[in-house]
Amino acid sequence: MASVTEARDAPEVQLSHGGRLRGRREAGLRVFKGIRYALPPFGTRRFAPPVAAAPWQGVREALDFGPAFPHWPRHAAPDADPVGSQDALSLNIWAPDGPDAPADARLPVMVWVHGGGFVRGSASEPLYDGAAFARQGVVFVSIQYRLGIDGFAHLPDAPANRGLLDQLMALRWVQDHIGAWGGDAGQVTVFGQSAGAGAIACLMGLPEARGLFQRVILQSPSVACQTVEEAQAALAAICELAGVAPDRAALAQAPLAPLLRAVQRLTQDAGLRRTMGLASRHLFPLRPVLDGRMLVAPPLQALQTAWQQPSPLQLLVGHNADEMRLYHVPGGGLARITEADVEDFARSAGVALPAPQAGTPGERLCALQSDYHYAAPAAALAHLAATRASSAHRYRFVWPSPGFDGQLGAAHGVELPFVFGNFDNAAARELAGTSPPRALSNRMQQAWLRFAKTGDPGWAAHTPELPCVKVFGARDAAAAP
Repeated sequence: MASVTEARDAPEVQLSHGGRLRGRREAGLRVFKGIRYALPPFGTRRFAPPVAAAPWQGVREALDFGPAFPHWPRHAAPDADPVGSQDALSLNIWAPDGPDAPADARLPVMVWVHGGGFVRGSASEPLYDGAAFARQGVVFVSIQYRLGIDGFAHLPDAPANRGLLDQLMALRWVQDHIGAWGGDAGQVTVFGQSAGAGAIACLMGLPEARGLFQRVILQSPSVACQTVEEAQAALAAICELAGVAPDRAALAQAPLAPLLRAVQRLTQDAGLRRTMGLASRHLFPLRPVLDGRMLVAPPLQALQTAWQQPSPLQLLVGHNADEMRLYHVPGGGLARITEADVEDFARSAGVALPAPQAGTPGERLCALQSDYHYAAPAAALAHLAATRASSAHRYRFVWPSPGFDGQLGAAHGVELPFVFGNFDNAAARELAGTSPPRALSNRMQQAWLRFAKTGDPGWAAHTPELPCVKVFGARDAAAAP
């Protein structure tokens, strides 16, 4: 059995392979940061499956976050430099401290998978600090994985979906070692938002992921995957913009900055994506790829196959009321959307055009994309889990952010500071303003914790016969969708 010992001024844990880690105490918690679960994915390991970090003897410090994987920050200026380092396959742990948290405590575990369109983000963002969860009796883990070209570009001579392979390895690490912090490897809730939730939805249908988690929370799941043809077109566009040949050897030798800048340009410019042959239904140029080996079908279809026999998984899934306003409101983009943009997206996504009287072209496109990318997948996942998994619960977040003179609304990601209880950082202030309702945060966080501990977030399960959705807003409610 893994054990916990304490140095005079810092907590230490002994892992199952014999090596030890030293963290620090922070406000009644044991915090360990930058724990490497895989070797740095560069040199001969670049564009290859992750290689597990080797065991060691003695004590290693785990005091600082590992670097983010290289990416272009969301609000970076055009002439800015990318951030991060390829030595980024690490995870972080917040755990209760003191006599109530012995090594054999068997506490529930919550594993966070960050979003960012598969091209940016990191587990070290202040918004994702896990202290508030750990203070309430769980072991909280946040993981990092390869992004962008390294994680998701489809190369003919490399394994596909390398970012998903990283996540699988991190979850196996949790199974092997989380007992050292008093965590119960048989009671793991994996949760994520946006691309993080979409990645988890992909993992849910994989035989390799069975037993790695028992409960799942999906916040605004972005489950769209690329076909091989779409992935090839995306790589060709990135490489053309960066002036690099679209093959593994050339990419391995190319400077990172031009490649990251090309991904950023395609991420920000829908017109450029169309010009370069990328499907309008995709917001980001890189996504999980239906390669026919790891991912043989889109997540919903894969789950239908995987869940031919009832699954023991429990699911909590939901979305925000005004998701796409995060992308269209900042910078005044909402007003620049034309009727042609609405028609182009509807044609690419294969959905019906909204009625003209439903608002301006910007409002109509926001509503159409919000449903296509987030609301419809959340509903479909809930319905599938209600019939083929152990249980399903649904929510909808409707609290309107005051951001951008009230135009932001309940946009994509606005729920994040409320779920984590973290408001004192720049991202939270952008999303939730300077005077967010803390009571709403308390209600959401307690629901997430209760689900992680019991599988019941505190309202009726969703069933085909009695559909139910919990509405989180200024005043919460539960109603049929």
